[in-house]
Amino acid sequence: MKKIGRNDACPCGSGKKFKKCCLTKWVHAGYTRGERDSALAKLLRFVERKLGPEDDQAFDEFWGRFVDHADGLDHDLEMMSEHVCDLWFAFDWPLDDGQLVVDRFLDEQAFALSEGEKLCLRTLRASSMRLYEIEDALPGESLTLRDVVEGDRLTVRERLGSRSLNRFDWIAARVVSTGVSGHPEIEGLFQIPEFFHQGLRHQLRTQRDAHLRSNPGATVDSFYKMMPPAFHEVWVGAILDPFVPRLANTDGEEMVMTCVLFDVLDRPALKKALDGAEGVEGEGEPEERELWYWSGTNLKGEPVILGRMEIRGETLRLEVNSLARGERGCVLLEAVAGAAVRHRATTHEDLRRSMRGALRSGEVGSQPRRADDIAPEVREALVLDHSARHLRSWLDEPVPALDDRTPRAAAGDKALRPRLVDLLHDLDRSYQRSLKMGAPACDPSWIWDALGLEEEPAPYPPPLAHERVAQLVPGSGELCRSVAESIRRQPGFKDVSTVFSGEEFRANLELQRFLRQREVASAGDLPAASPGLAAYLELMVNFDLHRRKSFWVDESLAYMLANTDLDVLGRELRVPFPSFALVFTGRHVLSLAERLVARQRDCPLAGQYLRVATVFVTEYQTGEERTLQICFALDALGADLPHLVPHRLPVKEERKVESYLDAIAPHPPIEPVVPHANPLRGLLQVTINAILYATSAGVEPQARQAPAGATGRPQLRGGSPITYSSDEVFFLPGAIEISKVRRLQELDRVPDGRTILRRFMVRGHWRRPAANWAEQRMRWIQPYWKGPDMAAVIERTYKLKP
Repeated sequence: MKKIGRNDACPCGSGKKFKKCCLTKWVHAGYTRGERDSALAKLLRFVERKLGPEDDQAFDEFWGRFVDHADGLDHDLEMMSEHVCDLWFAFDWPLDDGQLVVDRFLDEQAFALSEGEKLCLRTLRASSMRLYEIEDALPGESLTLRDVVEGDRLTVRERLGSRSLNRFDWIAARVVSTGVSGHPEIEGLFQIPEFFHQGLRHQLRTQRDAHLRSNPGATVDSFYKMMPPAFHEVWVGAILDPFVPRLANTDGEEMVMTCVLFDVLDRPALKKALDGAEGVEGEGEPEERELWYWSGTNLKGEPVILGRMEIRGETLRLEVNSLARGERGCVLLEAVAGAAVRHRATTHEDLRRSMRGALRSGEVGSQPRRADDIAPEVREALVLDHSARHLRSWLDEPVPALDDRTPRAAAGDKALRPRLVDLLHDLDRSYQRSLKMGAPACDPSWIWDALGLEEEPAPYPPPLAHERVAQLVPGSGELCRSVAESIRRQPGFKDVSTVFSGEEFRANLELQRFLRQREVASAGDLPAASPGLAAYLELMVNFDLHRRKSFWVDESLAYMLANTDLDVLGRELRVPFPSFALVFTGRHVLSLAERLVARQRDCPLAGQYLRVATVFVTEYQTGEERTLQICFALDALGADLPHLVPHRLPVKEERKVESYLDAIAPHPPIEPVVPHANPLRGLLQVTINAILYATSAGVEPQARQAPAGATGRPQLRGGSPITYSSDEVFFLPGAIEISKVRRLQELDRVPDGRTILRRFMVRGHWRRPAANWAEQRMRWIQPYWKGPDMAAVIERTYKLKP
């Protein structure tokens, strides 16, 4: 790389010499939050004093056709708009002499600026607003962005947006190469509604190419410096004038809800006339009938219901969905009923106008819950069942956005595959939005595998919960190891049974002192201790006490264990160590955890994608009584501590373990049972079966060392690389090929698939040893198919289309 001389042109593109522009970056590595804020404040005062008319002109251009409605935003949205507008005017908008506002400011006021302030302004000058898709988010920490036009990828430090935005949302954002954190950061953004994604991308590509053709020597960055007003128009238009597509009935007529009212003058004659009218069919017994449906055919010759007629007291109401049908219905009734009715009034409701008003006021989707609504757990089960079947059928239905090809066919077409990926991103985005709303959410990640777009599984898990706590709470890891070591040296310690109890934790002076110090530290610059920190320290001491034994469960094995009957007695449930951890990284288990966390609205991880579930298992013994503490530590690998979900399982020697699940996490009352509709039950079932598997006959866990290197492949499709765990783990491999698991999952989602599964698939179960067997441990009998060829069954059941 050629060395840049002091008198060379600055590589940032300012046109100045390096020594008068970005050379200060070599002296000052960055700038502080205070320098950033003071630099922008000084720049704003300069604009107010010397560039008022230009600022007003830029404001009008920025708001465009919405300039007369600039006061229509609420305070927070107004501040977002104002910040982006100020940045655009200062760093992108050329003055009459072609100079940028920031350059004039630096020429006239450089003496009043610190080096950090100058660096901040020059960094902002080198940036521009572009269109990005969010490929990954570590909540409270960062966003991984992909430029949807140029294709570049970068990871930015972002604390608030990484919590509120969803994966695969689109944003127009100004990204500075080095912000206050020393990493790329966002300075102003607009979220782009889904409806405008494809059109805006096409428009940007077209205008960019035209700009570069008509301006030889122009840079791509010079084009994007003109774009903030366009991004703002899309964003603010969706708020102030939301787009509602034209709604039409099956005759192509615009949908306008029309109600025609008639005074009833002769009720018996009217009822007789309606009962005898062609195309009018009554509901209920003739003597008590007061409701009729008017039917006919549409322009395509298809039978449709045209309207609804109802007698209410002394009034006949005709309800239709267009003006034309209202006029036809009025003529029909006057011809059929004659003197039995008299027209009183006709009213109309424009659905587009009503929907636009509701979108503006934010009333859409905010209807109060009715008292007669079905129970939430039943609703969730029904929605999950319906969504899974709908998505399965969608794979083999023609899709207009794919040129009427099926998603399965589009996956094999290079030209259509990008559009298919966009549709899959829409599904992922909808899933996360449902999680954040606390609504039933069906994880669509299996579709990538079904379409052959899956990625290779990660070779090693990301950092486990105890590692993350040690990282986020400095000193906690060393303290827990020290306490564990002192316990091991005490008389009476037994490797097979000794654990650190809650009473001992509360009596330990080192641990209690550490917690008090953390409470004091939370009042200063250090992050506050989580309310669950004490619980974590107790878990970590026990985990260290027994040499940090972790079992990483293969994704396919986890799915099969989730579908294994838990028909075991308490005496048959034995742990490999008094304290150990199970690790799950497959989407089946993580989606269960995501649904569980989404129910806890005060949890910072609610609605976020989880990357790893570390399940700490500790066995407590009091005399003949045993209790298993199963604590789920669910982690999104962001700025938050993993979320704890603890459960204590009293182990009764002759009691079925499944009865515990029936008591605390029963299946929703639906027949047939919807598998895994209760996320807590699903998590407990796969965990307990994994404990049984780790101690069963014929299972040999594989010891695996952490791979060399600090980072590995993304833990989510298209996401940022995640650091691997540094702990050794015992890997529990899948006994069934993942392709067979996918076929079982596929069959579970086709019509009548569950009936076929119950008929031809033997669920996983546990075989007890005979008294004369040398091996007295239980043996896992994995699920297996005993019916006809599964592929043929799937094709015949769903009638796959070519």
